[in-house]
Amino acid sequence: MNNPYVLFWAALILGSIFWYGFLVFYVGAKAGREIRVMTKTLGAAKARDQVGK
Repeated sequence: MNNPYVLFWAALILGSIFWYGFLVFYVGAKAGREIRVMTKTLGAAKARDQVGK
């Protein structure tokens, strides 16, 4: 395992797996927060519309 090409490609593969995992969790967390805000906003708008009827 002292071959520099093997080490280089192993680092690239492991780095890309880490980066992909980070992006999956980062985008998922942001989407989860946005969905929570959107449901609160839509719920408040629905309640406001029902009060006016």
